[in-house]
Amino acid sequence: MNTTTTITNLLKSRNLKKTTTRVELLTAVMHYGSAMPFSQLQQQLNNTDRITLYRTLKTLVDKGVIHKAYFSQEETYYALCGTTCSHQVHQHDHIHFKCTSCSAVSCVYLEEAPKFTLKDMHVQSININAEGICKACMTVG
Repeated sequence: MNTTTTITNLLKSRNLKKTTTRVELLTAVMHYGSAMPFSQLQQQLNNTDRITLYRTLKTLVDKGVIHKAYFSQEETYYALCGTTCSHQVHQHDHIHFKCTSCSAVSCVYLEEAPKFTLKDMHVQSININAEGICKACMTVG
């Protein structure tokens, strides 16, 4: 299945209209290879005004199509959601890992998701961010 068909089906499954900006944004994120920083999205979608880009990102996050994989004061990174996400809840049983050497952010899947309870609270999801040196940077150094 080609990228455009995949994106069309993804948008349709979330009851979203197929727009040029949505297709371009999702294509960019799909082909980036890891979580994509906002600054890169801005560069690739340079014909899209900033407000439209922000609104498109918000809609795709709200509908469970993409998620904020990592965010700091400097940058926010976006990645595609899996099939378990919806407009009600993002379900990410993985760690968001940022390499302190190359700045790549990736979703690292675990064989078993960490589970814990908090007294007098019901935990619906867990979001774990970790930083360190990725495998590619360790083999280069």
